[in-house]
Order: sequence, then C-alpha cells, then structure tokens
Amino acid sequence: MRQGSLPAGRQFLPGGRKTRAGLYPPVAFPALTGYRPGPMTTNPLPPDAFQTALQHQQAGRLQEAAAIYQALLQREPNHPGLLNQIALLHHQAGQPVEGLKYLRRAVQLAPEHAPFHTNAASLLLAAGQPAEAAMAARKALALKPDTPEAANNLGLAEAMLGHAAEAEKAFRQALGLRPGFVDARFNLANLLREQNKLTAAIAEYRTILQAAPQFAAAQVNLGVCLDMAGDLDGAAQAYRAALDAEPGLPPAHRNLALLNLAQVLQKQNRFQDAAAAFRAVLKQDDKLFAAQMGLGQCARELGDTEEALAAFQRAVQLAPDNEEARAALSGLLSRLIPGWHLPMLADTARNEAFAAALQKAVRPNMTVLDIGTGSGLLALLAARAGAEKVIACEAHPLIAATAKEIVAKNGYEKTITVIAKRSTELDPVQDMPQQADLMVAEILDAGLIGEGMLPTTRDALRRLVKPGAPVIPAAAQVIAQIVSLPHLRAVNPVREICGFDLSAFDKFRNQSTHGNVRLDHEPYQALSEALPVLRIDFAQPPDWVQPQRMTWTAPIATEGQAQAVVFWFDLWLDDEIMLSTGPGGAMRHWGQAACWLPADQNVRAGDKLTFVVILADNYFDFRLAQAR
Repeated sequence: MRQGSLPAGRQFLPGGRKTRAGLYPPVAFPALTGYRPGPMTTNPLPPDAFQTALQHQQAGRLQEAAAIYQALLQREPNHPGLLNQIALLHHQAGQPVEGLKYLRRAVQLAPEHAPFHTNAASLLLAAGQPAEAAMAARKALALKPDTPEAANNLGLAEAMLGHAAEAEKAFRQALGLRPGFVDARFNLANLLREQNKLTAAIAEYRTILQAAPQFAAAQVNLGVCLDMAGDLDGAAQAYRAALDAEPGLPPAHRNLALLNLAQVLQKQNRFQDAAAAFRAVLKQDDKLFAAQMGLGQCARELGDTEEALAAFQRAVQLAPDNEEARAALSGLLSRLIPGWHLPMLADTARNEAFAAALQKAVRPNMTVLDIGTGSGLLALLAARAGAEKVIACEAHPLIAATAKEIVAKNGYEKTITVIAKRSTELDPVQDMPQQADLMVAEILDAGLIGEGMLPTTRDALRRLVKPGAPVIPAAAQVIAQIVSLPHLRAVNPVREICGFDLSAFDKFRNQSTHGNVRLDHEPYQALSEALPVLRIDFAQPPDWVQPQRMTWTAPIATEGQAQAVVFWFDLWLDDEIMLSTGPGGAMRHWGQAACWLPADQNVRAGDKLTFVVILADNYFDFRLAQAR
C-alpha cells in the first residue's frame, strides 16, 4: 500500500437491478464488481516511530501500527499528518466513521492542504455520505485543480447521488489529468454500463485491460457487458480470463466471475458445464440465490430431478417471496408427484369411511401396517384410534419425507414410523417390531388393482401381518356396464375427425388396457344395466400367476352404439362400511375405468354382448367375444 493511499474505499455497486428487500435480480442479469477509488495523498512524518508504524500498516499489522500512532498522538495531538494517517488506518480496518473524527481534525488544523480534503471525500464515500463527499472533493479541486484523485472521488460521489452526467464529467476530468489512471477509467466504464452504453463501456474496459491485463474486476465487468450485448462466447472468455488473472483475487470476486460464467454457459445450453460451475460457486457460498436457481434449472434440463429439487427448495428458503423460485419448485413437484394425490385427500366420503373403519378395528395394543401411506392420513387415523404402533411405508422418497413432516406436526412421531420403502422391501426383523395386528392399504386406482394391490397384499399377509389379521379394505365388487361415449370415442382410438384421417396420432394415446373416465362429467348413454363381474377378498387375495379368463354377458336394454365397457367397484372396508366409485356415488376422485371396443357395435334391446374378461395381478380387460 502506498503511503496515504486508500485501495478499498466505499464501492459504488452498479450490479444487477435495484430491488426491494427480499427480492432478487433474475439470473439473466448477473451482478457487477464495483467502483474503486484511486489513491490518496498525504504528507509523511519524519520520526522513525512513524516510519515503523507505517510499515506495520502497509503489511496489514493494524494493531501494531495503531499502538505506535496513538503513542505519537499523545506526544503530538495536533499534528495534521499524524491525524490523517490514523484516519486511513481506521478506514483500512473498515471503520470509516471513526476515521472521519481524526481526518476532520486534520482538516481543521490544515484547511488549505488539498490532500486532506481528498482523503475526507474518500472516507465520506466509505461512510455512505456522498453529498458531503462531493463537497470535500470540490474543495480539494479548488485548492489544487490538478488532483486526479479528487476528481475521481467527485465522480464517485456524483454517481452515488444519481448524477450520471456530472459523474462522467468528473471521471473524464481525472483521466485528463492522468490518462493512465486505471481506477478512474474503471469507474467511467462502470458508469457507462449503468447507462446501457455498452459499446463505450466495452471500449473502456478493453483499454484498461491493455494497460492492466491482470485487472480481474475489469474482466468480470467486460464479460457482463459482452453478455448483455449478446456476445456469449466473448463473455465466457472474459470470465475465464478473470478467473485466471489475479492469483489473489478475493473469493467474492472469484465467485462472482464463476457465477457469471455459469450463467453464460447455461444460456448456451451447456447445462453439464454450467451445473458444474454453479456447484463450485455454491461450495463457496450456498446462500447465493442466483446460483441455486441456476443449478436447479440446469439439473432439471439434465433430468436430475433430485438435485433440481434440492436446489429449488434452497432457493425458496433464501427468497420465500420470489415468484420464479416458487413456480420452479411447484412445477417440478407437480411433475414428480402424481396429480391424483390432492383430489384423493379432498375426497371427504373416502376419508370419513376409512376413519370409521379404523376406529372400529383398532385396539389399544395393536401394531398397524399402513401400506402406501402417501400423506400419512391413514396412519394418523390409526394412531388417533388408539394403535400402539403404526408402521407406515411409502415408496416415493419425497412423499415419505413429507409424511414424516406431517406426522411430526400432528404430534404422532412417537407412535408412527414412516419408512421410505415399498412394503415388499420391508425387513420384518429390522423395520417392524413385530408382525402387524391390522393392515390398511389404500393402493387402488380407477381400475381397482392397477397399483399392485393384489401382489402387495399377498406379500404382506405372508411376511408382515399376523395370521388372520383384519385387512382394510376387506373386499371389492367389480361392476360393469355397456355404454355409448361419443365424445370420447373419437380419440379411443384416434380416427377420422372433421373429415380427416388422424389415426397416425393414435401412437400418442395411452395404450393401457383401460383408461379413466368420469361418467358424471361426460354425456353418455347406458345401454345395459350395471352388472356385477367378480368379487375380490383382500384377506385372501387371488393368486393369478398367469392371466385368467372368464366370460361376462351383458343384456342390452336400450338401442344405441356400444362403444365401451365401463367398470367401477364397490369397496367394502369391513362387513358394514362400503364405498362406491360408480357414477353418482359419494366417492369421486377415482372415477371409472373404460375398456374400448375395437369397433362400434349397433345394438338393440334384447341383444346380448359377451366378453372375455382377462384377470391379471394388475389389470382387468374386457374383450368382445360375441354379439347377438
């Protein structure tokens, strides 16, 4: 440090956008490094003690320097040069307000000494008093017009006050006095960038780097301008140059350069490289909102939903009111979590029926196994009914973690243990204190068994549940009906629409054996009565190792076009409590399942349609066998 210089004064930070507290600039606008004041001047004192103190100060040994300065000050309390140097020491220690006390005394003692006014402007800038700083700088220039440091400080003060034209004039005055004044040119370039004068700013940064190629902050800000001008390759080159420039680059500036490089790589769709750069930034500072958002966006593009989720969650923690972060997290969660969970939780009839069944079945000393706990609702109902222990398993790790949170919020964490596993993965020794006295499993879909209810129940009854233990639900009755659904028939499968053959689009249709419909919401015609197909006892689930076949015949009651077999189920939770997924029933979130006929069948009252029903572990299928 030069005697009397001030390399780290108040920085004017033009980076990003001015935002309200709690709001963050978007990723597309990276922050800039700031302005820095130029050197100051002073008159040194001759004593050896002063020189020793100065050497300590230059080496960063501030306490040693302060001790000597204070001793000298006791001997010479009114020496303006000594007061000036103590002021600089306080500024170096990050105490500009304390330093001003000494510098103001120096100015009082030597009011015509221009360097003291220049230094006063620097300390006032550091203390956030730009109006006073401007007056001090003008005073210095009035006393000594050829002082480039004073002109630079005036430019900084005017910039902080929002007087762009006056600031530019002052910086150019400083450069006129000293064309090689790098700090003043850096400040001018930053000011031009703030005014979106990108071409001029880029030219000034390039001039700086010709004279000082290791000036990393200029490289960073050049990269920002090139980025804004659309030169992404040039911006990336500048950021890399900044990272390679100064070995001793402050960590904050290095992280800034790396952050900006990551954002450019992201704009270039180089998501792998960008993600690596964001990770490096966050390794140094995990509180950087822009880096968390950038990493989440890159991870999402790369298909790494786990990393994307963690990054977006952290971003929301850092900025709870940021709409971009909230939307990103919500969008990812909606992709990760099946959409039927929320309407299921809002199904009052379902919830009340399961609550009643568990209240009847649970005894105080029971261990209950809840398979596919989801939100943890059924586990909570079992605990409230008096279960001693509830083992709740959930295969989806995020849902399992959320269930744990819900259990804890409701005060049942001592009773309910949530395990992030499928029930078929549970270890009966390590995961369960004992076999369960009661099993509840709501892993049903519109087609009843599509979520693996049968194989899951068989496994649980064999390994995890005591012999003869009750199962909720206890049984289900499958019911089917022949219907005409012209509104949906056109896309099941896709065929001629508006006179055009669109059948090629059928490859995008869900090709499963049945699809979901909601007869309460669709115009349909019932062509037969609703008739039972089969009953399943979940306490003794059928073991269909290979798909089984049975026939089902439906008498036609009304003339029309038979287009689909729609089926649903009556769900018996015990021998008294029953829910139905049929049209007009109270339980609405599932809807019904539809098996589409390969071609429309014109039928009249008295006709009969016979189907082969394919029975497998995970689906039912109705295939037309005969029409008469």
